[in-house]
Formats: sequence, structure tokens, C-alpha cells
Amino acid sequence: MKLKINYIEFGQVVTSSQNISCDEYISGIDLEQNCISYDLDTVKFSKTFCFDKDSDLLCIKYEVYNNSTNVAKFKILPFITYRELFKMKNSQTLRFNERKLEDGVLINLSIMNEENVIIKSDKAKYVKSPKVLVNVKHEYVTKELNKEIVNEDLVIPGTFDIDIKKESSCTFYVYISSKDFKLKEIDENGILDNARFFRQSITDKIQEEYIELKDLALQIENFNRKNSMACSLPYTKSYPLDFNVKLSDKLLKEDVVALTDVTKAIEGQYLTFGKVKKANSVLLKIMEYIKQIDRMDKTDIDSELVLLKLWYIESVNRLLQKDNSLLDSYLSFMNEILYDVLSNSNKDKYLINIQTCALSYNAIKIYQNFLTEQDEIMYHIAEYIQDLILTKFWDEEKRTMKQNIDDVVAKPNIDMVYTFSLSYPCIVGDISIKLLDTIFKELYTPYGLRDIPRSDSEVGYIYPRYMAHFIKANLRQNGVTRASQKIAFNLVKELFQDINKYMNGGIMSVYSEKGILIDDRGYDLYTNAEIIRLYDMLS
Repeated sequence: MKLKINYIEFGQVVTSSQNISCDEYISGIDLEQNCISYDLDTVKFSKTFCFDKDSDLLCIKYEVYNNSTNVAKFKILPFITYRELFKMKNSQTLRFNERKLEDGVLINLSIMNEENVIIKSDKAKYVKSPKVLVNVKHEYVTKELNKEIVNEDLVIPGTFDIDIKKESSCTFYVYISSKDFKLKEIDENGILDNARFFRQSITDKIQEEYIELKDLALQIENFNRKNSMACSLPYTKSYPLDFNVKLSDKLLKEDVVALTDVTKAIEGQYLTFGKVKKANSVLLKIMEYIKQIDRMDKTDIDSELVLLKLWYIESVNRLLQKDNSLLDSYLSFMNEILYDVLSNSNKDKYLINIQTCALSYNAIKIYQNFLTEQDEIMYHIAEYIQDLILTKFWDEEKRTMKQNIDDVVAKPNIDMVYTFSLSYPCIVGDISIKLLDTIFKELYTPYGLRDIPRSDSEVGYIYPRYMAHFIKANLRQNGVTRASQKIAFNLVKELFQDINKYMNGGIMSVYSEKGILIDDRGYDLYTNAEIIRLYDMLS
């Protein structure tokens, strides 16, 4: 911006020769309205950002107040780069094709892929003056937790200029899109009003102090769920599960584990968004897969298959809470699973770790809840499981549980959270209070639960996907009130803030001991679903 002989540069750019920052001029930031305000004494201005999904159009509204006795000359410089998402590229010379359009410019990033950036303004005049800003510095954190500086060059195709008369104000717009558009057809007030209405409809139900939840709500609403859904089952990275060929036990085990994650993600994937029919369709398909795997009779996958079946009953219960009319499709299969896993010959074979015990008790209670008459056999097995947990797993002195029944020493572990975070908790009273306290002291971090307790000398990893279970246990213990939700929100506030902080728009599946992302995947299906479920609990 130029005012008489004064020339002020705005931006956040660091190069080898200059450092441009506008921080000292910022007078206000409204995150809900996506608006930043600047104060230069005699000149004040703001810019408001709004993206319209329907037209694929980014709208930037500028409001300028010139209280000086001189004309203020505004020059808007669009910096352009072409790089793969989250991977900085250093290019000595960037040569993009460009051509001037009416009211703006088209920059062709790739002739082969027909990728364009089109920039236009309703009042600011485009002036072609191409230049390259070299050695722009970016700081980022590597997977090894080291900070590194990467340099790249940015192209400036030209400027958008506008004069603001003395002692007057002006409002104008700059539009950016990947497709060509006509300024005359744009209803800028409609775009802003729709965006405002959209934000309010999504965030009004969330309490004012939960700013991070409001931001997350908008991200979830804009989230392209097609990219995160399991479009085919089972959800694997390598190959489709084919029951017509002989598979190695190792590969089959990997697919059973992957299919378990799909099963556990049903609520966050579908039910939270009201997609009951889709959830039902996926669960029926998983039922057929489980039956086919059973017919393969591979004993090496027994423990993994048991967990899949028990998690399946938990997900079915979540579905039936949304639509109880679907019960007939699942009741007999629940019966088959329970009598297969917990028959007298298998009971002691499978009830050897705390996760299986918690899931088995939970599955029995779910099954009994839908019966018209009590199943005496399952009733007594449920009592047996509770007694087993108290006598074989629980350590009163250490206020913790063994992970496996044959562990010599009881150490805090993630699996014990399932004893009171599932649909039906298998522990109550003082034990749940003591156990929750141990989980908080030994396993909790703001980014998820640790796989190794703090009291252990080893360094482990942190998993956000368990945070939904941890918060569910807290809310169950303290009751769902405004006060308890506020406490729970503060426990996960940093995790919500971390969305979009580093490399991607999803929650990473693994964090380091220092609470920094270490995984190079954007997100995994189950973790993403659990963060959505966590958000739903608190909103």
C-alpha cells in the first residue's frame, strides 16, 4: 500500500534478503467470520475470506477506510507456487503460462493436466508485471522431530491495483478459482450471507467457549467423506480379500485386523451423520465376511477373529440404537457369536486378556437387552467374567489391571479403558474411579493415550484413537453435564487444535512422546472416525 511518500508492505514472507511481516499492524482477528483487521493509524482495512463450495470460488472481501488527506494506493500481489501437497519444492525458475483476462488473469500451472488458477477483481485493476520472489523460507517439522528450513521460489504474475480517495472508504472483492467465471454472475453478498448462515447453522448449538469445537464442526461439515469411507471391504492397503484362493495366515490376519477397524469405525463413519441405511448395508456385508472366514477354519487367526466378532456386536448395538426395527437381521448372528466364543470349551481359551473380557461382557449385555426372556447360560457367563476381572486382572494395591491374565505384574495398559467405555461397562463403583485416575496419571496425554505407562522407563507412542473411549469413561463417571463436558473438552482441546497444524487436514494415527506428529499418512479410517465420534460427544 502506498500513501503519499510512505510505502508499507504487508505479508508473511521470509527470504534470504528480506523479512516482511504485518503482525504489528493487526488490530483484530475474528475466527468465526474469517476476518482479519489492520490499523495503520490514518488508514484501516480488513479482509474477510469465504469459500463457496457450489461455485468452487474463494472470495476475499476488502474493506478500506482512508482517513488521511492523501490518496491511498493499494497493490495486491498474489504469490503462486506449484508443489505437491505438504511437500515443498525448490525451483530456480518457475515458468507458468499466463494470459490476461477481462478483470483479471489466468495462470496455467500445468498444460498437461489443465490446472489453472484464475484471479479476478470487481474493482481492482489487474496490471501485468511478472516477477519471481526467490528463496522464500519455510520452517517445518520432519518425522524425526527436527525443524528444517526449505527454500522455494514464488511467482508474482502481476498486481491488482486500486486507489482509495482521501477521507473515504471502499469495498471491493478479489475472487480465486480453478475454473473460469464471470464477475457479473457473482452475487458476493449472497456468498457471504450463505457462508454466515452455514457457519451459524453448524456452530450455534455449540457453547461459545468451545472455539476449537466450532472450528472442527465446520471442518467436518466440509469434509469430503467419500475419501474416508471404506468403499470396499475389507479395508486394506495391499490387496482385496479373496476367499476363492488359499491365503497365508499372515495376510489373512492382517485383513481381519483391518476389517475390525472398519467395524469399529461404523459410528464415526456413518451413524454420526445419520447414514443408518449405509451403516446397515456395511454391517450386513461384514457379517458375510465373518461367516466366510469361519468356514476357512484357520486356527492361527482365532484371537483376532474373536475380537472382530465382539467388536461387531458393539457396532451393531450402536446401529440398533438408531433403528431398532433392524434387530431381526442381527439377533441370531449375535447368538451364534456368543455361543461360539463363550461356550464351555472355548471360554477359558479366549478370556485371557482384559480387552476380550470387557468386550465379551458387553456383548452378552447387548444380546440380553434384545431378548424377551433371559438367557440363563449367558447370564452366568457374564457373572463369571466380572468375577474373573476382579480376581485375576484387578490389582487393588496398584489400582490397575493386568493386560493378560498370565502377566506376573499388573501394569497400566490401554485395553483396560474398555472395561468402562463400551455400551455396557463391566466394572462400577470405586474400581472405575480408581482405574480412571490411573489412566489419567499413567496413560493420558493431550494428544491421546500412551501405549506404555509413564512409570515405565521405556519410551512409547501416543494414539489419538483411544481418546473417545477415555472421554466416554469420564462422562460416564461424572455424568453428562455442562461442567463435565467443559472438563472433558479441556482434556482434548490441544488435540482439536492440532488438526491442520502440520501436514494434513486429518488426525494422524500416531504421535511421539513429545506430542508431535510422526506418521506420514494423512489419517487412517478408524482414527478419523473416532475423532468425529469424540467431537459428537462434546457437541
